[in-house]
Amino acid sequence: MFVTGCNTMNGPAVIEINSIDYSKAFETCIEVSRSAGMPPQAADRTTGIIETEPRTIGSWVEPWRFDSTGAMQKVENTTQFQRRRVRFVFTPKDWQPESIESIATMTGSAAPGSTDDLKRFDLENYKGPIEIRARVFVERNFTDGMRINTWSSTLTSQTQTPKPGVTDGSTRAQTTWTPVGRDEASERTIMAEIQAILNEPSTSSQTAAVPSS
Repeated sequence: MFVTGCNTMNGPAVIEINSIDYSKAFETCIEVSRSAGMPPQAADRTTGIIETEPRTIGSWVEPWRFDSTGAMQKVENTTQFQRRRVRFVFTPKDWQPESIESIATMTGSAAPGSTDDLKRFDLENYKGPIEIRARVFVERNFTDGMRINTWSSTLTSQTQTPKPGVTDGSTRAQTTWTPVGRDEASERTIMAEIQAILNEPSTSSQTAAVPSS
């Protein structure tokens, strides 16, 4: 599993499958992300999108974690608080989204069932080659208003930003997760594992190949 070793760029950037294998590939992506500690947060088979829950990245104070992309990222994760989340994207081969520049007026998303909505592909009924891509986003934890003292951490303070309108007595999170980039090595490692699982012969085909006595 890719969580047991350092991430590398050895995997493919894109995996091409036939539409008859779409269901298996979709489940494989969910299985791989779940085994990595990032279970699916949302999964849409029609549009071919899987969004996972985030998971923090290993640091030098966690020697049992081997999911960092090199020593430099381990240093970053030791001095900063970072996490990853994965998005799997399935699209028909050679599909390209509509260019924004060609749209005169941006009217928002299409209403469900409308003509514009039906223009988008339906992968559950699509016939033909499908491409799979994984996008791994790195997010860093920031604390709003943090004033870090350069002499001593005990002198670090935080500004209090007034938030008018909050009168229900509830609390608000003081931290903010901000995307800081993509982890392409992690993407390739995930794709390599997906490719390996998809290349495994199915149990049914193995059983059929055994001659009867």
